[in-house]
Amino acid sequence: MSGVTKSIYKRDIIEICKMWNQQLKTIKKILPQYYSKEDIIALIKRFYPHEWNSVQFKYEYYTIKDRHLKRIKGRTRYNMDIPEKLIEQSQVFKRITSLISKKAYSQRFNQANADHNYQQLWNNRKPKIERINDKIEKAKLKTQQVTPDFLDQLIGLYERKNTTQKDRMYILLELKKYYNSKIINFFFKLNDTEINRQLRETAFYHLQSFNYQPRLRRQKYMQVRTQNKKKKAYLKRDYAFQTSKIPLNPDELEYRINNSPEQNIKSYDYFISHSSKDSKLVQKLIIHLNSQGKNVYCDWISDSDYLKRNLVREATLKVIEKRLEQSKAILFVNSKHSTESVWCKYELNYFSETSKPIYQICVSDLENGTYIINRLTDKWFYDKEYKALTLLNSTSE
Repeated sequence: MSGVTKSIYKRDIIEICKMWNQQLKTIKKILPQYYSKEDIIALIKRFYPHEWNSVQFKYEYYTIKDRHLKRIKGRTRYNMDIPEKLIEQSQVFKRITSLISKKAYSQRFNQANADHNYQQLWNNRKPKIERINDKIEKAKLKTQQVTPDFLDQLIGLYERKNTTQKDRMYILLELKKYYNSKIINFFFKLNDTEINRQLRETAFYHLQSFNYQPRLRRQKYMQVRTQNKKKKAYLKRDYAFQTSKIPLNPDELEYRINNSPEQNIKSYDYFISHSSKDSKLVQKLIIHLNSQGKNVYCDWISDSDYLKRNLVREATLKVIEKRLEQSKAILFVNSKHSTESVWCKYELNYFSETSKPIYQICVSDLENGTYIINRLTDKWFYDKEYKALTLLNSTSE
């Protein structure tokens, strides 16, 4: 294990134990009279669930790294204990689980005081837990919780040696649209190993948005793994500090679709055709479809960086057409708003020319929490002039 890598791992363990020391000082006042190690851990999980989950994820992350090392080099490196075992390294845990401490606590135990302390701690912790829950849920709403096959291709494109820093920024924008263990593990890897500061910080802040509590590594600790002196100098002197500002508009996305692989490898099970006025119900639909393993296209999730209402132009139509072509089927959310939408009519007309299936789901079913999807056979939307009408009326929806 290299000195830097060893130092980073050890520091992670030290920080985890310091965190637990602080938490255990609050927990020890609410323990039952005759408590066990399991009682302590159960209370930590209840009052500090997100902090516990962050340690659990680090355990999974280092275990995955060890499996990779075992496969490549025949040996493991980290051998991190599971959280339930690791917490035993905490000094406060050792102290309160000693026989002397347990005996003294049971002798002075007062149930009324313990109940009072429990309620007081819960009143303090509950709003903090709920605030973090809200933060995570808001972050998840910007993503799809599914793992389409093309994510492996996107990660492969990122890891190519000849991929530029700018192209990697584009790829990260695409990867951030999905929330799953594969993506989170990849962002942790970047946070640990990516030499370029902008890319590493992008991974760091994305992990923070889901409360994974990563630690941002300083530039001076980043290792360049190559024996080529010229390449090493370039990576440390130039690549490490390159930055790219991505133009967030439809023209830029259209250009990427026509000229870059990260856009062309995408595919969707459904293109969701809907009115923005039904967006809350559509969000429920997306969550349901994701739970069925379906990857969907929804403009305000899949292309939210580029497709803004105030930026509608010809390029917007080109992007929508490409996404329709990349979709196996279209799913029309049938409502009063969507039947009046020129955008929905555009999408349905364009898709009908591909001969791929058109489905519909009634907004009333979404309101009732049911997800009944049927083929749309009625051609009520048909208009041979649909392309000309869309841009003229788009700003009103």
